[in-house]
Amino acid sequence: MLFQGEGTSVRVVLLEESLWTNRQAFLNSIMKASALAGKSNRTYLALPKTAASLTDAKLFHERGVGLFTYDHRSVEEALPARYFEITTMSLPQTDRVATDQFENEIQELRSQIDILERTVQGLSEELLSLKRVRPPEASTSSSAETPFPTRAPPSIAPIDDLPTFFAGNPWVEVLSRRGGEEARVAR
Repeated sequence: MLFQGEGTSVRVVLLEESLWTNRQAFLNSIMKASALAGKSNRTYLALPKTAASLTDAKLFHERGVGLFTYDHRSVEEALPARYFEITTMSLPQTDRVATDQFENEIQELRSQIDILERTVQGLSEELLSLKRVRPPEASTSSSAETPFPTRAPPSIAPIDDLPTFFAGNPWVEVLSRRGGEEARVAR
């Protein structure tokens, strides 16, 4: 695992449980961790506290590798790692691919923003030209009026010879207008 922050990188190598009891495999893990020591500022090997008794502090110290011990309650730095100065941090290949993808997406977003800015500029110019052709009306009351002339609805004379159940019924007036509208539309 690699942890990075504030210009410092720390690599932690977790040793598999099957390698704790095999002394040669354990030493090989220390060697692998020491090979990573120059690629990050600090490199640690992480072991359970029960397996830490197998370690030789001198091996860790000679190679600049630190030791973390852990159990179900805590993690402790048993041996500090040597600090290595790194001039350029090399990104793993997967990080380079992700970085390239992000850079491509940023370029694409920038081009889309440029297109949107040109579109907004064109619409602004078009709006200004329309305002010059037709200036806004001086009063706001005229904007409430409809641009089409409205006709007063034809007056309907009450009919006295209707049955009593039609008297006072508002639908009689609505339905009587409907016939007149159809005649106006047909003309």
